[in-house]
Amino acid sequence: QIAINAGEEGAIFVERIKMKTLFILILTLFTYAGIYAQTFSGTDNVIVNNHYSTGSNNSIKGFRLSHSDSQIIEPGKTVSCNNGSFHYENSYYLAYDLKNDFNLNGDWIVENVEIAVESAVAGNLSDQPLVVKLFVLSDYNHQNIIRDSLTLLKTDTVSVSDSESGTLKNIDFSPGYIVSDGKVLVVEFLLPDGQEDNNLLFLGSNNDRISDSTFIRAPHCGINEPVNVSEILFPDMMLIANIYGQYASPNPEIQSFTIEGQLVNTEIKNDPDYTVKVVMPADTVLNNLTPIIQIPAGFQITPASGENTDFSLGSVIYTVDNNFSKVSQSWDVSVVNAGPDIIGAGLPELNGEVVIDGSPDYTVTIPVLEGSNLNDLSPNIFVYNGFTITPESGSSQDFSLGSVTYTVSHETLPVTQDWQVSVIETPAGINKISKHKVQIFPNPANDIVTIKAKRISKIKLLDITGKTIFETSEQSVNLSAYKEGIYILKIYIDGIILNRKLLIIR
Repeated sequence: QIAINAGEEGAIFVERIKMKTLFILILTLFTYAGIYAQTFSGTDNVIVNNHYSTGSNNSIKGFRLSHSDSQIIEPGKTVSCNNGSFHYENSYYLAYDLKNDFNLNGDWIVENVEIAVESAVAGNLSDQPLVVKLFVLSDYNHQNIIRDSLTLLKTDTVSVSDSESGTLKNIDFSPGYIVSDGKVLVVEFLLPDGQEDNNLLFLGSNNDRISDSTFIRAPHCGINEPVNVSEILFPDMMLIANIYGQYASPNPEIQSFTIEGQLVNTEIKNDPDYTVKVVMPADTVLNNLTPIIQIPAGFQITPASGENTDFSLGSVIYTVDNNFSKVSQSWDVSVVNAGPDIIGAGLPELNGEVVIDGSPDYTVTIPVLEGSNLNDLSPNIFVYNGFTITPESGSSQDFSLGSVTYTVSHETLPVTQDWQVSVIETPAGINKISKHKVQIFPNPANDIVTIKAKRISKIKLLDITGKTIFETSEQSVNLSAYKEGIYILKIYIDGIILNRKLLIIR
């Protein structure tokens, strides 16, 4: 075993380097007869996204989170503050960023914790204590764990017997403790000072990490706050621990659904519609497409992500469910060819929402401020890639006598459609809050969009699922890094939030 030695005779010391948190440790390697690595079968697991597994056994339900890709203990891997006969106080910390590292969305209930035990040698008694603490953390940078920022959920002390060497030790927290949506779960494994009873305990670890790191606190060896083991020259140590739990309110949603070559962002409608729509180029053959689908951790989808599917006959039913709570939801997924559609229109003088009515009307209505010059307007009209529009988008037109006919045609296919585009004058009060006149142009946008209004404090851009893409206080925004599709602008003015739809198209 690797030890941070702190014995009084022939003491091996810890030197703190000025201006850094890096510890240079002189280490001694201890080996113990009869201690060897074992392979654990544990649960029947299926790795999902390399971050978590689903599975169950007789005592554990729900699904598993782990930073370790393997359950195989590597002997001599765990760093510990000890003198070779007994260990001093050691605390090991693992942080689980549930949303960002494990794709958990919603409140999650921690029910069981497993920790690998490499070697347990009790001195004066038949077993020795291990303290397991559950914390939550609001903000985690994957580099530091500050104890003062931790909020304690639960503490449990269990006994570890010598016979449990080479096994996974289970700590039962059922019926469970809730980690709120967006919070980070932190688990501390505390080995109390073992010198009085001559206890020597080494937890199991390996180097098969798939996310994050192990942190250690060892006061007797001068490490008074948790430090990443890589900072004390042990980058290859990852504690083997598994967290089992389940959603407090399971939500079988489709988070993303993409097909290579699609023209715009997928339209996903959750409750109560439960529909997905993907638009492909007009000449795409729809009978053998391969969607890539993302769903929350702990759920499965049928047909599976990556499975070839025939969409040529109409919509396909996809079902999202989980193994344990048996929560299920069906989704109606349609993949269609792009048609000769107008999918967006805008003017700098825009005063309200553009209304686009497809079949059977094929009309577009653009509201502008009362008093605008209707006989010389240059609306931006947007169509799908592969289509052209006549008159050209951005060309000057006279709308004073009524609607103007725009014709949308495919570049190679015999597909065409006439649209009637009208511009109407509307008073400033057409916006729900008249004192806050907001102009967004161009909309649809390509690379730059400008939002004009008085006293804007900030602007957020959200995708169609409601996820915040960015936040800014600037009124001109560069959109070149974002895909085509429908977005929502949240505009904050005088304590009021205005929502406006934004279409990005190229």
